[in-house]
Amino acid sequence: MIWVSWRQHRSQALACLGLLCALAVFAIVVSSSMRTAFAHDGLAGCLARGTGTSGCQNAFHAFMTRFNSMVNIAFWALLLLLPGLIGVVTGAPLIARELEYGTWRLAWSQTVPRTRWLITKLALVSGGLVVLGAAMTAVITWYREPMDRLTGHFINNVYDFEGLVLTAYILLAFGLAVLAGLLLRRSIPAMVTALVAWLAVKLGVEYLLRPHFQAPATFLQVCAHGCSIDTGINAVPPGTGHIGDWVLSTAQRGNQLVITYQPADRFWHFQFIEAGLFVAITAVALAAAIWLLHRRAA
Repeated sequence: MIWVSWRQHRSQALACLGLLCALAVFAIVVSSSMRTAFAHDGLAGCLARGTGTSGCQNAFHAFMTRFNSMVNIAFWALLLLLPGLIGVVTGAPLIARELEYGTWRLAWSQTVPRTRWLITKLALVSGGLVVLGAAMTAVITWYREPMDRLTGHFINNVYDFEGLVLTAYILLAFGLAVLAGLLLRRSIPAMVTALVAWLAVKLGVEYLLRPHFQAPATFLQVCAHGCSIDTGINAVPPGTGHIGDWVLSTAQRGNQLVITYQPADRFWHFQFIEAGLFVAITAVALAAAIWLLHRRAA
């Protein structure tokens, strides 16, 4: 059973390994130049002393101007759909291919019951995806380390690829694709359906639920002559004065600026909450696939 599963999924495993190697090469090339610039500009010393001096602010903005587009924008755009694509390409054919080509007659007529057949394949493939997700997270976290020291981990193009959620994104797409493959019995339609569903769930959680995983904190800034705040990625530090805080909104009240934000030290709390939510949805999808396969005839 394990040997058969490897034979069926080895091309996907080798493709994922090649993807990981390409990501590692890219990370080494780009991160090396970032680390050199970070050390040359003395940013570590600036962070140790604080961010109040003009010289440090100039160094921060010069570094961000040089690397922001490549590291934060282009990289995020490149990887936006990658976790979903990995999951659906791996998960959709797992059952759909057997139904599409009629090989289920051989696979499910052996001494191994089809429920056990599916559980074994799910365990092996999802275990491999967890290893892949953890390896990708480690590479991206190492690659972004200089930039993360200036921006923190809460901005979208960091939060989505560091911590636990990258692996959870892959598992969610995998679970939805397995279920879609069983229901639609065709690999390509199942991939498309699962990817759309995955993207809808991901964006819904990101924009509707994530800001409210914990009650936001409030910071009051007194401005005798009016207030202005830069809430973009180049704000070092943001209006709260702490690098890594996630500014949700600002509002002017008289001579005060009310800043609603999520503190930087909540990053791992949010990661556990969001990853747990996606893993729970994945478990429901896979359990539904196991139940349906056990109940219905092909």
